[in-house]
Amino acid sequence: MAESQRYVHIQTFGCQMNVYDTERMLQVLGEDGYASTDDPARADLILLNTCSVREKAEHKMLSALGRYHRLKEFNDELVLGVTGCVATQERDRLFKKVPYLDLVAGPDNIASLPKMVRAARDSNERAIETRFFNKREYDWIPLEPANRGQVSAMLTIMKGCNKFCSFCVVPFTRGREVSKPAELIVEEVRRLVASGVPEVMLLGQNVNSYGNDRPGEPNFAELLAAVNEVPGLERIRFTTSHPWDCTDALVESFAGQLSTLCEYFHLPVQSGSNSMLEKMRRGYTIESYMERIDALRRVCPDIAISTDIIVGFPGETDEQHAATLALLGTVRYDSLFAFTYSERPGTAAARLADDVPESVKKARLKDVLALQNRITHEGLKERHEGATVEVLVEGLSSKARRPEVDAIFSNQLTGRTRTNVVVNFERGGDTSFRVGDLVEVAIDEVNSHSLHGRVVRTVRSAQAA
Repeated sequence: MAESQRYVHIQTFGCQMNVYDTERMLQVLGEDGYASTDDPARADLILLNTCSVREKAEHKMLSALGRYHRLKEFNDELVLGVTGCVATQERDRLFKKVPYLDLVAGPDNIASLPKMVRAARDSNERAIETRFFNKREYDWIPLEPANRGQVSAMLTIMKGCNKFCSFCVVPFTRGREVSKPAELIVEEVRRLVASGVPEVMLLGQNVNSYGNDRPGEPNFAELLAAVNEVPGLERIRFTTSHPWDCTDALVESFAGQLSTLCEYFHLPVQSGSNSMLEKMRRGYTIESYMERIDALRRVCPDIAISTDIIVGFPGETDEQHAATLALLGTVRYDSLFAFTYSERPGTAAARLADDVPESVKKARLKDVLALQNRITHEGLKERHEGATVEVLVEGLSSKARRPEVDAIFSNQLTGRTRTNVVVNFERGGDTSFRVGDLVEVAIDEVNSHSLHGRVVRTVRSAQAA
């Protein structure tokens, strides 16, 4: 008799890299006979793909493990595992914290998952594998297109980081930088486009250092040029970057030669204070950072720029916080991600006294977000009020996806501009606009963080592409 179907449920925490890794896990486990399920009660295998960049993510993981543990009472063959960055950070300590855990696998060990799951399931053995691989050993698993009508697909082009910023755990949980061979990347993009994907997001912990570990092979700017040549591709995005590696060649990529490269750059600064940047081991000054911002805006005046900010880093003073607010006013970012500092085990900053009170951290975070919200709204009005923008249709708007909302939203679609701004618009009576279409939208309303408008024409139909 054939073995009954087995199911896997994966809960993903953290960044886009983890989302991409989850897809790879589903792929290798699918080849071993597991089908994906959104229902953990139905699963024979539950994996928590974890992030250790923020402390809150670890707490959520432990809470979820407690809930999933109860399912073992009803299925004594259920395999429960932790993958991702926390797996690498905690290793066998996780088995002590969570005695009912069966499996621990790091981000470099996805290819080994089927073997590890079989060991935990069939031999009742705890399985652990968290070692890193170098470029000669790393097993790049080509991501097969999902054929689910994806509008945008994420594609990891490198893993790890060599920067060792004092607050960051990534070099310890994902290892040193390893770049995927350029020919593999271009081929994966070709397959994604052939499956109907018009937009690709290139991923890396420090994506613009791509190629530094492969002398004589394409650097990041050259890779962008190669991907740009893939027939049928409409848009390229990438994240996340480090100012060290924002080279002149990369800046020039935004001068207009690459038709698919979106006019958007996420360039984390973390603080507006030089003394704080030195303490964070960021390796640049505000002056050198601003030179990169100015260079980007010279070659591409319409480029949208976003950033990351950490408030409450050990020793941060009121004056240093004020310097960060001043930087926001000078750069006028289109958006940002801001976080309160939380100590990460093993980092250099963990040896510093976490001496900024939590109440002060929260107040400073509120300052940053309030200022940025005002700047974002002003920027949206200045750029887009009364304008016509190109939008890649992604699907129903967030309001239309909620069953309790009024019928007025049931036909509302959403998408993004090339500069990464969310635009909502009405589908219209003929329901002719579909996911994957490129349309021009005349903006008639500017909201705090999004736009609303009406379609004036279809630039490209997904059905015809």
